[in-house]
Amino acid sequence: MSREEVEKGKPSPHVWVPRVVLTFLVFLTLAFVAYEVTVGLGGQDLSSNRLWALIVTLTLLLLLPVVDRLLELRISPGGVEAKLSEAKAHALETVDALEDREIAQAARAQILQAKDPVQVQAAMEMAMELNVVRVVERLKEAIRQKRKCYVRYRPEPSGAIETYLVAPLDIKPGKTPATRSNDYLWAHSYEHGRVISLRLGRVVGVELSEETFDPAEVMADWRQKQPEWNVPRSW
Repeated sequence: MSREEVEKGKPSPHVWVPRVVLTFLVFLTLAFVAYEVTVGLGGQDLSSNRLWALIVTLTLLLLLPVVDRLLELRISPGGVEAKLSEAKAHALETVDALEDREIAQAARAQILQAKDPVQVQAAMEMAMELNVVRVVERLKEAIRQKRKCYVRYRPEPSGAIETYLVAPLDIKPGKTPATRSNDYLWAHSYEHGRVISLRLGRVVGVELSEETFDPAEVMADWRQKQPEWNVPRSW
């Protein structure tokens, strides 16, 4: 085995030195506490001192593996790089699924240049917010023109993307206290055979169809109601 291969297999000093130093300090503290309890306090009443010394000793012993784990995750360049790579992989998969290629490409460049997971998350969230703006524009156009559209939707944040053929009806917040903070597309789904709500933040893309829909047909269940639309329309 060559010297270069041997050197490559050795961990870098800035990876193992902090762990060794911290471990040494912990054991040095333990030794000092043991000395004070057994010898250093002389003829004084040791009951209370032994109690706090025991507490300190047990605390240090319990914290030692925790600190070692923190060092592994935060100080080790390998650990940080692994976490950053994982964050980038997830973010790239998310933005690559966006239908608007301009937004996806800009976000991809920012994600690849990010120096930490926080920057990765910020770039991904910004792309998704811009995507929602584009999605809303297309949906409003489809509503005004009574155009059916194909909606690419991710039911779960980490789940597969599904495509629905829908007749878009309106964009409005959820009906329950838990969903009112999010905006939803309310649409008649031809796959489900009923009106469904799709959270806009999970809509990946919208493609307008050349086929139109009849509002009276898709709103058969609403004949006795007078809907209050958020999106203006002439029907």
